[in-house]
Amino acid sequence: MTGGPPPLTTIAGEPVDPEVDLVRVAARGLVVAVMAGIGVAALALVLVRMLMAGAPPSDAPNAGLPFYVLVFGTFAAMGTAVFTAWRLLAPIASPFRRGVLAMITAFATFVGALLATPIHYYLGVPGLLGLSLAALGGALVLGRRRAS
Repeated sequence: MTGGPPPLTTIAGEPVDPEVDLVRVAARGLVVAVMAGIGVAALALVLVRMLMAGAPPSDAPNAGLPFYVLVFGTFAAMGTAVFTAWRLLAPIASPFRRGVLAMITAFATFVGALLATPIHYYLGVPGLLGLSLAALGGALVLGRRRAS
């Protein structure tokens, strides 16, 4: 017989470190990941606006470079959120839980990036740059690990 109590586990049998608050890890990881994704999405929109500067108004959709920058920029923003969440959620032992939470950040980034519409309408490209700077700066500040 070995000494000491058995290690703490979740209902699924995964080991639990009582020193780590997994709710705080999850909340911080989700917020930082979505902020990073929104920052990248706003930068993609700035690039689209720069590509479309001076273009005459048209009723026909243009499937040129601005369209592809918009689509791939959106996917890049969502991918940034997923990657950031996956890294920050490393203390969560279950890859399934980490993956689900990371995928939630992709959807939340897409929804959160819709904030750029009224910002662009009222503040233009400088507003989009401000949104990107605020979101990416906030993600960097909140995403830094505390030394403990």
